Amino acid sequence: MQRRIRKLISVLLLLILWYLAAALINAPLILPFPHSVLLRLCALMKTSFFWKSFFFTFLRVISAFLISLILGFSLGLISADFPPFKDYIDFPLALIRATPVVAVILPALFWFKSGTVPVFVAVLMALPVITSSAQKGFEGSPEACEVLFKAASRGFRGWKAFRYIRLPAAAPSIKAGAESAFGLCWKVVAAGEVLSIPRYATGAIMQRSQVHLETADTLAVTALLVFVSWLCQRALICLPCFKITLQNRVSAL
Repeated sequence: MQRRIRKLISVLLLLILWYLAAALINAPLILPFPHSVLLRLCALMKTSFFWKSFFFTFLRVISAFLISLILGFSLGLISADFPPFKDYIDFPLALIRATPVVAVILPALFWFKSGTVPVFVAVLMALPVITSSAQKGFEGSPEACEVLFKAASRGFRGWKAFRYIRLPAAAPSIKAGAESAFGLCWKVVAAGEVLSIPRYATGAIMQRSQVHLETADTLAVTALLVFVSWLCQRALICLPCFKITLQNRVSAL
């Protein structure tokens, strides 16, 4: 309870600081008051165009996350089992990590349609995160390797060993990587939409409102994206993870 109260107080402090800054600047074009932003958000939410744009943004985020999760899981598993393959992909993944997002978005505008650019860039940026997490998880701890050896000596190999030992042991690492990648997908998709300007996209709404000097609209859409991203990440964190005791798992075989 006390922890929740402290979090609530921190939110209230941020709102107070926002009000103070807006009052000192006294220029709604630069920094509007929080209640003005809230009113503009309510006005935007009454339009079907806004919800259609938000739906497409959400769809792009989920698509990018699922694609990067499947590819990262596969690459991580293969690189953990075949060290030479890991050597081949280490440099490309390191190169992607070091590349600024905008340096990928701008060339992608020449290659893909405006609605596809955010998905492509988000997959590219999230892929190294999930791949490295899956790789570390499947390489396993000394305890997991010992359990696998004991299981193999009892004829417990192949798919069963993967399903009941390797996958549960790697799940915490994969889940941690997925949490980071999911938040990254929201940020990259929003940035991609701002630059590629698809027909239906919350990032495009932000870009148009910024061009027309509608600061309250820009902040309203930004606040909604931040809030929904936070909710989605909390939901992902609360998903049940594989919880096993390796020694108990083997003794139960």
